[in-house]
Amino acid sequence: MLKLAFGLMFAVGQLSGPGGALPQILHPDFKAALKAGQRGELTVSFTALKGYAVDRTLPLTLKLTPVPGVTLAKTDLTASGDDPKAKDQYYVDLPIIKVSLTAAKTGKYEIPGKLKYFFCNKADGFCSFQILDVKIPLNVN
Repeated sequence: MLKLAFGLMFAVGQLSGPGGALPQILHPDFKAALKAGQRGELTVSFTALKGYAVDRTLPLTLKLTPVPGVTLAKTDLTASGDDPKAKDQYYVDLPIIKVSLTAAKTGKYEIPGKLKYFFCNKADGFCSFQILDVKIPLNVN
């Protein structure tokens, strides 16, 4: 009961702080080496804010919105919940999502999407989910 009360106080404190929302817990990083007209792969890796853990039993999802000039093999992607190092429901090594795509011509593109994940602060037992708007930059040669 005490953990619940503390968790609620923490949540209210976070929501009433500057910006009125929780801090962004998961930060994506995008890497791709793409050539025009050839199928390539975009790798999405993640880092988490210190003190927070990302749940691996609830799906971490990335939903992409197609843009003209880029063909996505899939628009709805889900990270694997497998983590051989994990001894509980949280990732030890955060997952990597691979996006297969083809860009028609050289140039710069930006693919919008939504990243959804569930996280917990292990110290106080506060858990929640976040949905982030992401913009994936692509530089196609």
